[in-house]
Amino acid sequence: MYLVSNAEMRRLDRYTIEEVGIPAIVLMENAAAGVAEWAAELTPAGGRIVVAAGKGNNGGDGLAAARRLSSRGFSVDVWLGIAPDRLTGEAATQWRALQHWPVRIHVDDGSSDWRELWEGADLIVDALLGTGLSRPVDARLGRVIDAINASNRPVLAVDLPSGLDGDTGRIMGTAIRARWTLCLGWAKRGLVMGDGPRCAGTWRVWDIGLAPKGPERVGASRVRMIRKEEVRAWVPERPYDANKGHYGHLLVMAGHARMWGAALMSAVSAYRAGAGLVTIAVRGDAVPPWLGIHPELMTAFWNLPEEAPALVEGKQALVVGPGLVRFDGDVSWLKALLGKVRYAVVDAGALEIWKEAIESSWRPSAQVVVTPHPKEMARLTGLDTAEVQADRIEVARRVARSCGCTVVLKGAYTVVAGEDEGVWVNPTGNPGMATGGTGDVLAGVIGSLLAQGLPPGQAAAAGVYLHGLAGDLAAQAEGLASMVATDVIAQLGPAIRQVVERG
Repeated sequence: MYLVSNAEMRRLDRYTIEEVGIPAIVLMENAAAGVAEWAAELTPAGGRIVVAAGKGNNGGDGLAAARRLSSRGFSVDVWLGIAPDRLTGEAATQWRALQHWPVRIHVDDGSSDWRELWEGADLIVDALLGTGLSRPVDARLGRVIDAINASNRPVLAVDLPSGLDGDTGRIMGTAIRARWTLCLGWAKRGLVMGDGPRCAGTWRVWDIGLAPKGPERVGASRVRMIRKEEVRAWVPERPYDANKGHYGHLLVMAGHARMWGAALMSAVSAYRAGAGLVTIAVRGDAVPPWLGIHPELMTAFWNLPEEAPALVEGKQALVVGPGLVRFDGDVSWLKALLGKVRYAVVDAGALEIWKEAIESSWRPSAQVVVTPHPKEMARLTGLDTAEVQADRIEVARRVARSCGCTVVLKGAYTVVAGEDEGVWVNPTGNPGMATGGTGDVLAGVIGSLLAQGLPPGQAAAAGVYLHGLAGDLAAQAEGLASMVATDVIAQLGPAIRQVVERG
């Protein structure tokens, strides 16, 4: 599933209309069919639906949907935010057609916020503003949007909640708080960025007849949602004659003894995600506490920094960072580690060391996946956290390109950016995962998939999807407030089974 920008969506529309030859009015009717279908599902039979329509194509979609909903037996009101004689193109055509259906029409004159109209609805369809919004919502329309929000009536937004920037998810002054959003043709990037998740509610995509090859033809194919079918294809199969050597050996570098739990969660997660062998490397000679709990884990020891790189030899992948604290010589230590292995995950405490290393123009021979959360990304880039969150896709893509690595920018709708500038956005996961240790679990899952031979982009994308799905299953079992990182580990097996098994 593609995530397109406003400009890309305009190019896709134009390509379908001008080169493929499908008239704009046909696309609008297809859009209206989807809006009417979902609105009918959400409204009691014969219920009252109020369609709030603006002046452009988004308004035209709403007018056409109003006609279809009336034909299905619903009581329909249409609120029009512009004088009818100012409508143009397909929206004007839909307005003329609507006059032949028994709907109640209300044309805004700017004197009211129409509070009573909104409060009397079983469902409000928001067709006020679409992806063409490029400046803050004007005061007149802003009052109406605020009144719709204040009505506390359920809202179905058409394509994008009105007032939300389709590129960044930024609220342009004020915005509709929809319970549902029907994306037309392709999903918009603003739905998964900034305030998009809060404004859009539950969303789905409706096929309006855009040419399937359009994204590649107009250069809109570089940002995609991770799909279950892709992850299924990436997860290594388990042939009947397999042995542990088929699935790689992962080394997890344990951090400070006070935070060994971080490395332990990474290591156990790696096994749950399918690694053949997992070793935890411990500094010092203290007996690690996990031997009696997880005897399947192997342990290696090192004291001096120069001793650690030898432990990486023969391993297919490395996870470094969980529970790690800075120490003298750590930059040289990390450089040496990343010169001994093909794949590595750099997480948590190793990210600051990584930043110092790459600032010297050094680049590792290993293919590296870095996994910062927004605050860590701010430290890596010199931006503040708000700037990172305002444009997550482009920030992740920029770091991946400049550092020659794969970037996993964690958070709601985790972003995975490859050095080839391809981007995946993860649809799984929930707020209950905002708890200590879940990042360590993710590092272990990605490290496991790297050890099993997946290239970094696929390992990162599959890893965040499976990790988020395990989190969703944990939330179902434990609740958002009560779930902890080990609950996510416990659900990795069911999550992988859910993805791999067909049906």
